[in-house]
Amino acid sequence: MDYEQINMGAYKLHLIKTKKFRSIMIDVNFRRKITLKEITYRNLLKMVLLNSSYDYPNERELTIATEELYDLKLISSLTRYGNFINSSFKLRFLNEKYTEKGMNKESIKLLMDVIFHPNVKDNKFNDDIVNLCKKRLEKAIKSLKDNKIKYAQTQLLKSTNDRPYSYAPLGDIDVLKDINASNLYEFYKSMIDSDLIDIFVVGDVLDKEIKDIFKEYVNARTYKKIDTDIIALELEPNKKIKVLNEKIDANQTQLVMLCSLHNLSVKDRQYVSLIYSEMLGGSSSSILFNKVREENSYCYYINSYVKPYDNIMLIYSGIEGNNKDNVVKLIKDILNDIEKGKFSDDNLVNAKETLISSITSGLDYQNSIINTYYAKELTGSKDAKERIEEFKKVTKEDVIAFSKKVKIHTIYTLEGGDIDEKNSD
Repeated sequence: MDYEQINMGAYKLHLIKTKKFRSIMIDVNFRRKITLKEITYRNLLKMVLLNSSYDYPNERELTIATEELYDLKLISSLTRYGNFINSSFKLRFLNEKYTEKGMNKESIKLLMDVIFHPNVKDNKFNDDIVNLCKKRLEKAIKSLKDNKIKYAQTQLLKSTNDRPYSYAPLGDIDVLKDINASNLYEFYKSMIDSDLIDIFVVGDVLDKEIKDIFKEYVNARTYKKIDTDIIALELEPNKKIKVLNEKIDANQTQLVMLCSLHNLSVKDRQYVSLIYSEMLGGSSSSILFNKVREENSYCYYINSYVKPYDNIMLIYSGIEGNNKDNVVKLIKDILNDIEKGKFSDDNLVNAKETLISSITSGLDYQNSIINTYYAKELTGSKDAKERIEEFKKVTKEDVIAFSKKVKIHTIYTLEGGDIDEKNSD
């Protein structure tokens, strides 16, 4: 696999050349510092852009165009990395080596048209398309409450008040109501002009050919753009753990614990934190799963995941019956035991093997390869082979030292009226 980063002035072009795939994947990323309002605008915008373009003014015509180009795939997504909000537009298509000459250019041109030549007239998007997408997004936002564990996690993070992770990932209904075809187009122009842009290409491609295609079709001309630190500010430690409880009509109790992380080193963020979280609650071989679910049958499931660039970790569980207090106590005991080094070598080895296996298997997927190189761009992380070696070097002492930087901040339960807030030791 051969990687090259090219400064194209208004954007960076990342070429990841490999003969491993018959297809080529393009990923165009726009990012800048997150705000609450922007999440809703970006979620709606990605839907509008993938609904039509200037050359294909409705969803049906755009669909037909993708089918004629050997059924290429267009996907958009919104992701947050620490302080950044990131809009991604992906294209996967069969390399012209397996179709016909010129198809690479035609396929990439379609994606560039969708992004840079949208369906706009009189300085606004098409009203009907915007209203249709608004209805779809409103439905998606309202449906969040149907997924109890996602809803519980969203409510807990919302309580942190204006942190980058406190905003609902799909956006806000009140913000959505105020969006129209005109102000959405104004936002679109600001994204094109102000965002940091990274374009990734994975596949068997020729440097000059790809560079020439993007030079011709990428309509981004603003060179001076504001960068920001990806790492979110740490949460201030609580003197006492904050406890939030919400009553809702539900069969089981959802428990979510927010842990704040403090004074992390680069090694902690990129390696130790991931091993700690995997060992704690990453899989069916984790400490939490074995002790809370298997040994005591207190819950239906229990997991943890870490967000090292947010300086937080979440532990979440679906609890059976009236076992909430037992689960909370046991989780606290387990965290204390890890801090004292009371965990087996197998726990550490299994966590390492799982993470290393994930990195290795990721090399078989174009999307995972892009994620690896984008992380390299955002955080300065190393490539797959170097990361594997670094994970192998993490010791039990490293995990114990990291565990002392983990503090329970807030406990939230979703049980089955009003949110009640109190303090607990």
